[in-house]
Amino acid sequence: MTFTVDIKGSLSPPTTAYVYPFGLAYFNYQCSRYNLVDEEGGADSEDEKEHLSESDIVIDVKYIKSLEAKDWKDQDHYRVLGIPDLRVEASTKDVKKAYKYMVLKCHPDKSQGNTKVDEEAFTCIQKAYEQLCYIDGKRAYDSVDPRFDDDVPNITEHNKQNFYKVFGPVIASNAQWSMNKNVPMLGSDSDEIDYVNDFYNFWYDFKSWREYSYLDEEERDKADCKEERRYLDKLNKIERIRRKKEEMTRMRQLVDICYACDPRIKAFNEDRKKRKLEAKLAKQEAYRLEQEALRLQKEEEERIRHEEEQKRIQLEKERAEAEKKERQKQNKLLKGERKKVRDCVKNNNYFCTNN
Repeated sequence: MTFTVDIKGSLSPPTTAYVYPFGLAYFNYQCSRYNLVDEEGGADSEDEKEHLSESDIVIDVKYIKSLEAKDWKDQDHYRVLGIPDLRVEASTKDVKKAYKYMVLKCHPDKSQGNTKVDEEAFTCIQKAYEQLCYIDGKRAYDSVDPRFDDDVPNITEHNKQNFYKVFGPVIASNAQWSMNKNVPMLGSDSDEIDYVNDFYNFWYDFKSWREYSYLDEEERDKADCKEERRYLDKLNKIERIRRKKEEMTRMRQLVDICYACDPRIKAFNEDRKKRKLEAKLAKQEAYRLEQEALRLQKEEEERIRHEEEQKRIQLEKERAEAEKKERQKQNKLLKGERKKVRDCVKNNNYFCTNN
């Protein structure tokens, strides 16, 4: 069976359409291209890596049973899930694995004692899992991890003498907040000046993913209306910005103190001063030699001018002496001729008498 289709009209002319790349794959590509840690656990997220085995999970029964569900935000979520040492390095798979293990071991149905205490503990375990199972929640809690030491070493003689021992661990622990995964470490005395400059350039321009939503004092979920939620969001945002500024000030202070105590900077500065002084002395010596050469040249020119002047004076003196001798000779000849004339006149009696 054959069908005949009549096409009426014509096709529209081709047009140019701009297609903009988007989507998770493109986002992950850009993150890997620029070595960025994405905010949602994208290309550079460690969530796909599992670090945990069941033998690593430590159940702190005494601690868990001492908790109350109403104070769940004050608890150590990693300790509750039995991974107190993994902390920020824990992946989503690690958290899920630890939670499943804790559920099997600590479920109230398996309790042989105080059911109320066990239910409170189990609620705390659930809260810990709810906080850590998602990237945003985990990052919010990691940002205010109670085990993290925010203290900054002071500028003391002891810290200067033990610079790498004191500041090395501090720099390494603060490197976890970097949005760029290629974080330069403190290094050693053998580092070149270029590495040291790159290190401080990176840390002075440090970009941190640390945020403080976990510390929000105003709970927007308890608001009665949309306007109240907006107001609470505004208060929380102001407080987060304030804490973020304090964190950036702390990081800047850490880098400033590290820079002030760094023996490499001191050595580089001393070497630069030494080279600058050597260059200055060399310049002064070159100037002195130039002036000395100018002085000698001037003295030589003065000596030559003086010799020429003496020669000129001597020549003039000799010429004057010669002229004098010539005049004396001419005068002597003249006197002789005069004498001959007188003698001739006298001998020939050419003189007349007085009469």
